[in-house]
Amino acid sequence: MSDNDGSAAFGVMIIAGVAAWGLHAGWFYQTGQQWFDTCWESINTKNPPATAAQATAWAQCEPQTQRALFDAGYVLGGNRETDLTPATQAVDAACPNRFTDVPIAGMNVMAIDLLQKDGGPQWLDRFMPPDQMIVRTFNKRWPNCSSVRAANGFPKLAQQPDGLFGWSAPCKPCEAEIAAHAPK
Repeated sequence: MSDNDGSAAFGVMIIAGVAAWGLHAGWFYQTGQQWFDTCWESINTKNPPATAAQATAWAQCEPQTQRALFDAGYVLGGNRETDLTPATQAVDAACPNRFTDVPIAGMNVMAIDLLQKDGGPQWLDRFMPPDQMIVRTFNKRWPNCSSVRAANGFPKLAQQPDGLFGWSAPCKPCEAEIAAHAPK
């Protein structure tokens, strides 16, 4: 091995080390650990945000949670006692319920609670974006939500131009549920 090969290998090791440290520090994107720490703080403090950066970070907790889950194919179930169609009942049984599972404060509060019960972020979450961590945690409780949604014809939820989430295509099972409730 020549001196140039040793220098190149050393250079690659330095670059890899800096890149790993940069990922861990969140230079390129917010890591799962950073998301967890920020969002945990936002729901467990009685004080308002101390800085503009903190206010901005706290404001991203709920949209990040929704984006991660909805991109993964999650939907929220409805009222298990009054839903009539088989498609809606299947989603109600397989997915988080918007009335009984999701706190009024938002899905991010539920995500933090589920993560805490699961022992918190894992080692890889210090380097990876939060989406995988959030979805992994929800999949432990509702492993079939996305596949049941797709199998029953519900479209994915997607962020709309106004920033809110809505159906990415017409929701035929929703129309069938509304028709089932219509007076005859």
